[in-house]
Amino acid sequence: MTGDQTGGQGGPLYLRLFESLRQEIVQGRRAAGERLPSIRALAAQLGVSTGTVRHVYDLLARQGLIESREGRGTFIAHPAQPMEHAGRKERALEVIDKTIEELTGLGFSTRQAAIFFDLKLRQKEEAEAKRPLRMAVVAATPEERAIISRSMERLSPLRLDRIPYSDLLAAPDRLDHGYDLAVAPAKLQAEVEKTAGSSLAVMPAIITMSRETALACQSLPQESSLGVLTVSQGFAGILARELDLLFQGSRQLTFGLLGDPEATRRFMDGPDALILAPAYTDLIGKAEVALFRGDKEGKRTIIRSEFDCDQGSLLYIRQAIERITRQLRGFSLDRTAAAEGGRL
Repeated sequence: MTGDQTGGQGGPLYLRLFESLRQEIVQGRRAAGERLPSIRALAAQLGVSTGTVRHVYDLLARQGLIESREGRGTFIAHPAQPMEHAGRKERALEVIDKTIEELTGLGFSTRQAAIFFDLKLRQKEEAEAKRPLRMAVVAATPEERAIISRSMERLSPLRLDRIPYSDLLAAPDRLDHGYDLAVAPAKLQAEVEKTAGSSLAVMPAIITMSRETALACQSLPQESSLGVLTVSQGFAGILARELDLLFQGSRQLTFGLLGDPEATRRFMDGPDALILAPAYTDLIGKAEVALFRGDKEGKRTIIRSEFDCDQGSLLYIRQAIERITRQLRGFSLDRTAAAEGGRL
């Protein structure tokens, strides 16, 4: 991955880094089993934040292109060999037959083998019931995914996967693999349910600007010119609607996209005040983030906007999490009781 692949035009920095690495892997320029640099080492090499590299590695891992090995590092994954359903079933029966043969060879009866199988299944179900719920956060923009994920992390121990809506459109079965529930912006909920085509519950989240951000924006002098910078074009529209409601259409706004430090520097020379999209520090490079670290000369006001899920959404989602948790634990307890009853 060369330096010129990490800069210039073509969308947010993290997406360019992700696509560059993805192409190297799928085209065979990085061999299966090859060790990748650590997050910190690659961030230093490319001059980007560790949050950006971590996000890129997460995206690659979700696509099965890389894998982390505890205590050893991150490696290019070996390509999975697809297997038809009938073949998988046949293979499973072969494994069970072999296991039964080994148990009977040790002197156990088939009845005792069945008890062993049941014991291990119950242990797995109990462990499954105690695990953190796995939640998919689906949204069209990286800003929305970051906002919803941060809100969800405050609710309960969860394993969160951020999934771009474009990825779901490309692979509609993406949500059929191990998720307990999904959360999407309210305006996108119906489309996510329709596209996924599964029985997985998709909970709506309403995103709102924080009170602190609203007050900071309202405190700007009426005569000051305002510039707005976002990571994605989609979130620019969301922020524009929020600001239009806040200012009641009385302020002229100029919009720009983050991702190119030189273009951002030029944009900053215009307005008296800048309003930045949330979570931008995790989605752009260090050099660009440094442009906003204080204004020593006091030339402009910089407002780092914050958004959150509204309390109604959080209550609704919390109730869903509690319900699913009870279902998992109840299923495990029912299985245990049934097994114990069979022995009486």
